[in-house]
Order: sequence, then C-alpha cells, then structure tokens
Amino acid sequence: MHSFWWDRSVQLELGDAGKYRDVKSTREAVECLMLRWPHQDGRALAAAKRVCLQALEGKVKTEKARRAFIKAAEEAHLSIRSQ
Repeated sequence: MHSFWWDRSVQLELGDAGKYRDVKSTREAVECLMLRWPHQDGRALAAAKRVCLQALEGKVKTEKARRAFIKAAEEAHLSIRSQ
C-alpha cells in the first residue's frame, strides 16, 4: 500500500497572520492547494497540484509532492516554518 504521509511536515502560514497550518500528507496538501490557497494562479501552484495528484495515484513519490508543495508556497510568498 502506498503511503501518502510525509517524513517531515510543512508548517505554513495559511489564512490569518500568525496562524500556521501543519501539513503532514499529500492529501492535506491537495486540500490546501485546491481549497485554501490565497492565489489560484502560478506555475509552481499548477505543478504542485499536478504532482500531488500524481502522488495520490502512486505515480510519483510523496517526497516529490512535498517539494512541489513547498515551491508553490514560496511562489505565493507564504511564510514557511519547516522545510
């Protein structure tokens, strides 16, 4: 069975200033990208959506999804506490 959990979570400021969300899995990343992301455009965002969905299908490793998620957060200028 394919594991969607990440070895290290990604904590990012998403929503209210000073409130961090601890994203621990590819499933949580997809939920953030699709429903909670502050901007719905950008190359890194599109790539992160694609890679995370591929990871859920077992086509790519979860670490690749995690890296794509971090790049999308950087592109959106979100504060990241863990990498």
